[in-house]
Amino acid sequence: MSPARRPASELPGDPAQLRLTYSHGHPVVPFEDEDTLEHWHVSIRSFHDEEAECEGGCTDACDQLIEEGSEVGHLSLWRLRDYTGADRWMVADAQSGELESIVSTVLDGGVYSAAFEEAIECPAGDLLILDRVFLSKPWRGFGLGPVFAAEAIRRLSGGCCAVAAEPGMPEWPEDREKVTDAYRAAARAKIGTLWESIGFHSFHRGVQLLDTSMQEPIDLQRQRRKDLEGLSAEYEAHLRSGSFAPAAALPTPSDPLVPAPSPTGQQPDREAAAEGDNGLTATSSVSDLERACAASGWSRSDRTVALTVAEQATSDTDLRYFAAKVEDVHFGLIKAWTAALTFPGRCFNLHPFHQNRDLLGPLAEVWVYGSNLNSRYQGRSHTVGGDCQHSRPLAPDTERMTLAQLVKMDSFWEWNGPGCAFCGGWSGQRLTPAQQAHYLSVVAGYRG
Repeated sequence: MSPARRPASELPGDPAQLRLTYSHGHPVVPFEDEDTLEHWHVSIRSFHDEEAECEGGCTDACDQLIEEGSEVGHLSLWRLRDYTGADRWMVADAQSGELESIVSTVLDGGVYSAAFEEAIECPAGDLLILDRVFLSKPWRGFGLGPVFAAEAIRRLSGGCCAVAAEPGMPEWPEDREKVTDAYRAAARAKIGTLWESIGFHSFHRGVQLLDTSMQEPIDLQRQRRKDLEGLSAEYEAHLRSGSFAPAAALPTPSDPLVPAPSPTGQQPDREAAAEGDNGLTATSSVSDLERACAASGWSRSDRTVALTVAEQATSDTDLRYFAAKVEDVHFGLIKAWTAALTFPGRCFNLHPFHQNRDLLGPLAEVWVYGSNLNSRYQGRSHTVGGDCQHSRPLAPDTERMTLAQLVKMDSFWEWNGPGCAFCGGWSGQRLTPAQQAHYLSVVAGYRG
């Protein structure tokens, strides 16, 4: 680990007790590009010690943290499979510009380039791409990123001839105007050095490669694991010395979560909002986000930002631009914020409105978001947020239209078929009380 790392006394917990949880889902019969490009989400989780007793006694929240833990970071990796019959460059390009940049560097005419074949000992098989490694602020600065990346690569790189990464800006500072070319170059160089510590080497156009057939990555991974054990021992030594109290990684009963007041100065009736809620109502948005925050390890400052923005949202708000206000908070909190203000299309019964558009009434003006609502691009449309593995982040380029416009678009339903099996293909902005009442009335009288 870096000699300039933060001291172990500043750790929020024992890093050796963190666990990595791997997730990847797919339909039994893959559709579109899922056979060629698969996404792996690796959650870095902190768990409550079953033997430890919190000061003042444990609560129900502690039981949940014993069973499920709390995410303190995550990794995002992609496996680009060979020999599927699909154009791997087109598949990567359809997913994101970042993946396209890496894949276009290692491929030439759909096959591995001559430079790649020269750099890799056995250039045959799949390619694993290390896309993102994220840690919440209390866990940063201890050299843990390469440790987790090496562990994940060890478990996911079977059958891959190489692992690729393109070091970039890990996060944007608050004042983006200060981000000069020199700043970006320094950030990329710093991240590149971290990846070199687990076996990556510079390739072309800023891309780094790790050769999975070599002994070096194995030796470096073992060394990083020893570094972690050493950091853990330092942390335990400080605990025994009693020279510091470990920083709280999770909210406690003595640290209540108080949302910022709404612009009108009126707080919504949380109990009334929760009664009969089906995940569609805007009145429960803030309370849903509060619950997500209370069960997480997100920082107080991040929670305050997300809750303040959520309080300001109305049925007329363009959430694409509100999303810019929370883009610098924890990734998991961004997804929770989006989920609190929107609902996935699969939760909304559109059948009666397809049969009779006049039934829309006040629902006609509900705002709808999706990645491809107009069916202009290759691939299906998906929700915003985190409702399914294909969901897209809410951003200024997210497509937006009213529910009335979406229902009228026969091309959307024909082109997208039944929609994404996980999310339905679109997200709706949560309903006002009048819209919710109308929706329930129509659905209750529908016989389909």
